[in-house]
Amino acid sequence: MRRLFTTAQAEAAGITESALRWGEQKGRWRRAVHGVYAEGSAPLCDVDKARAAVVASRAAARGRLAGVLHDLDWVRLRGPSSRFGRLNPGALVTVEGVLCTDGPQTLIDLAAVLDDDGWEQALECALRRKLASIADLDARLPDLARARTPGTARIRRVLDRRPRSVVPTGSLLETLFVQLARRVDGLPDPQRQVLVINRHGDFVAYVDVVWTDLGVFNELDGQQHIGQPVYDASRETAVVAATGWLCGRFTWYEVVRTPATTARKLAAVIDQARARPMATPGA
Repeated sequence: MRRLFTTAQAEAAGITESALRWGEQKGRWRRAVHGVYAEGSAPLCDVDKARAAVVASRAAARGRLAGVLHDLDWVRLRGPSSRFGRLNPGALVTVEGVLCTDGPQTLIDLAAVLDDDGWEQALECALRRKLASIADLDARLPDLARARTPGTARIRRVLDRRPRSVVPTGSLLETLFVQLARRVDGLPDPQRQVLVINRHGDFVAYVDVVWTDLGVFNELDGQQHIGQPVYDASRETAVVAATGWLCGRFTWYEVVRTPATTARKLAAVIDQARARPMATPGA
């Protein structure tokens, strides 16, 4: 994100008002709001404007804006409605030069404005990046309920559908796939980021999502997989050889653009797994 600075900061750096006007004319910076400038000549985007408004107010970013600053999955800034205000200093951090709520408080605020799936996507991202923990959110629930904090029911509902002991997903695509898998009747949430070793104890791979009881693993092909089909095929072969599991492979497009069809394909893989005897890994 582009750097913001205030007129007070400019003055402290020896930049006079006339120099500020000259820099604006030459495209070195743009006035974002009264008293706040953004470096560079590019037009101001909504996030630039929202950040500048927070800096000018000497408050803290909250809600969607805080989620965007923390780069949480699937959080978008929608107009000027993202709220900001003063909070306990212990719940504040500085991100991209802007004071905003920390990870747990941002998730609590977002629970009031996102739906269940969107909030779970933001949650998994925050957990993955160690911005928050399940234990911390669980500990806050009683106080949130007593205060009738908006979004408390959503936090409880999403935490309850997500097994407390599982590790965070490895990417947004994995989160979306876990959510899609819930469309398959009778299918529990999978294990995530599972270590696979062969019978000699050698490392084979980490696989994205696995149902070990069924002997099924799924590989998810995001943009990073483009151009490496030979590596992906070799990795899949190694996992199958080490475990005897069935493999389902799905792309970003399938998970995001055709979820109903993809859920049926996943159900077919699960049906095949249930219909066959489990092989003993390495046998």
